[in-house]
Amino acid sequence: MGSGCDATDEAPNGSKAVTLLLRLSTMALALTSAVVMATANECSIYEPPGARVTVTFKNYPPFVYLVGFNIAATILEAVGIYLQVGMGGGGDEEEAPKVAQVLLVFFDVAVPALLNLATGAAFSAVVAYRPEISACTGTAGQFCEQVHRSKLFSLAAGISASSAAFVKDVRLPFSVWPVSSDSDDC
Repeated sequence: MGSGCDATDEAPNGSKAVTLLLRLSTMALALTSAVVMATANECSIYEPPGARVTVTFKNYPPFVYLVGFNIAATILEAVGIYLQVGMGGGGDEEEAPKVAQVLLVFFDVAVPALLNLATGAAFSAVVAYRPEISACTGTAGQFCEQVHRSKLFSLAAGISASSAAFVKDVRLPFSVWPVSSDSDDC
């Protein structure tokens, strides 16, 4: 006895909304991580013979990888958001173009891989270069803090990207935005 305008007539779109939210947070966190690391202040370390050494993130290849991989992940995630929202890649299989579906699957694998590689490299660099990075804590302070913030933002982006890839395939029983109505009876 229900009319054709009920939202219950169509499948709930909760997973689409949660996936979009996680993709947006992945993009924001990865970009924030790259910016925080790239703007890490210079730190001057005085070595025992009295030589002064200036240290930036560019002195540590894993931190350069973190910046590059996070920027690449941000770009891929932005394209993934466009495909999901703009081209219908995250929708029904009949509606979405096959290329968009294949690209979304590729991005769901590539983005977490890039972020996890960058995060792992940053965590291992902090352990490997601990004396140099710790020396910056007392003198300039900001460098060490920015390194730790950046690696945590990158870790959060990796978790968010992996969650988006998982939630995309899980049917959530709620609708967030109005479902489209193909009938003109309303």
